[in-house]
Order: sequence, then C-alpha cells, then structure tokens
Amino acid sequence: MASEPLAPTPHPPSPVEPGEGGTPDRRWTSRRFVLGALLGIQILLAAIALAVWVWTPEAPPLPPESETSAPLDGSGATYESALPLAQAQADDWLPGAVLINASMQVDWPWSVSLDPPPALPGTGWLTYVFVAPWNAPGRPEGAASLGVTIERLDGSVVSEETLGWEDAPVDRAPPPPAAVDASAATLLAEEAGGTDFRRGCPQYRHVSRTFPLAAGRTAWPQHWVVIYDDTRVPDKHGLLLRIDAETGETLDRSGDAPECEQEP
Repeated sequence: MASEPLAPTPHPPSPVEPGEGGTPDRRWTSRRFVLGALLGIQILLAAIALAVWVWTPEAPPLPPESETSAPLDGSGATYESALPLAQAQADDWLPGAVLINASMQVDWPWSVSLDPPPALPGTGWLTYVFVAPWNAPGRPEGAASLGVTIERLDGSVVSEETLGWEDAPVDRAPPPPAAVDASAATLLAEEAGGTDFRRGCPQYRHVSRTFPLAAGRTAWPQHWVVIYDDTRVPDKHGLLLRIDAETGETLDRSGDAPECEQEP
C-alpha cells in the first residue's frame, strides 16, 4: 500500500530586513507623514511671510506736530520764511533729510488791477519735499520722502505725508540762495505778463506756482519757474515764465492757455 505524500511543513514569514521596504500600509503611512510635514512647513513659511508683510510699515512715522508757525513776510509766509520750519519737521522725522523739491502757490484775487501788484497776497500754500535714507525691518535698504504743506496766511503746518521708496529718488541738492528770492521772482513774473494773463479771465486764471531750478538742470542758469494755471486746461501750463535768480531777467516765456473767449 502506497504511503500518502507528506504535506509540506509551513514556515512563518521571514521578517522584513531593513532597507527591503515594508508592508504597503507602513509605506503609505510614512509617505503621508512626509507630505504632511512638507505641507506644514509651507503653511508656516506663508504665515511668516504674511506676518512680515502685514507688520512691516510702508513708510516711517510722521514727525511730531509742530507747535510753532512760520514767520510772515508781509501778508503771508513765503518760500524762504517757512523753509526753516519745514526743515525742522524733516530733522525730527529722519536723520539726513534733504530738501529735493519746494514750491510756493499764490492764490490771486479775482479782481485784477491794471498795474502789476506791489506785493503778494497772503493766500496760498507752501510745499516742501524731503528725502532721507530708510529701510524697514525685513526689507532692503531704500529711502523715504516727507511732504510738508504750510498755509501762507498764518504760517501753520496744515498737512504732512510720508512715503517709503524701494529706491531713493535722484539726490539733487537744492539751489543755493540767490539775489532774487521767490517773492521777488513772482512779482517780476507779474510785470513780465502775469498780471495781463490773469486779467484776461480771472475766473480761470487765479493761481500761480513758483519753484527754483538749479544751474545745469536746463539750458538756462539758476532761475525761478513761475507757472500760471488756467483751469480750463489743467494738464497744461497756462503761462510759464522763467526768471533769472541773479538778475531778475525774463529768460523765457511759453504757455498753452486758450484765449479767454474760447473754450479749450
């Protein structure tokens, strides 16, 4: 009688050696852990970037409010009389603040005499812009600007605005003091055609702005630019006069204002 074949003896599965992989469940768990860790790191980095963006200031804080006013020269403050007050505000704002732009606006009365005026009215505004090095935490070195607006009628600071810059504006030193100041240049512009220009239609032409230009910036020597606005063409110069800062001579005259009886 033939003997029955013996059944093979079962052997327990051999343990998995390190480096040979694991069970599918264990491998999937490991992958999920790695993916979750990477996702968590990305979320953390995004949160840090958002916090830096939210809490990093766009500009340095404004200086303390001024408790003084600029002295009046005649009936109002002028470009020169208010400059020390504006510079003091800039010095309290950031170290190394330098004046790069300034202008004097005159609001003329609508009643215009036949002859040029002997003095400026006290109405209008003075605007000064300063720039200084500045870098916010977490950002590369840049610069910031401070704008100071002063009312001519009483010499008080009426508004200030600060703005951060990635790159500093071109460093341009202000023109040195000249024999002809801003007020004198404006009165000379009145004699050179400003009064006649305003008289034509004063309801449209009652604002002028005076600002300096240093030698080398244009083909002319250091001079004052006096611009008369015509509200019918706000994007153009109604009348532009250039007054030599040393001699008071009229260097150039141009303008794009329409005739008073015409519409633009």
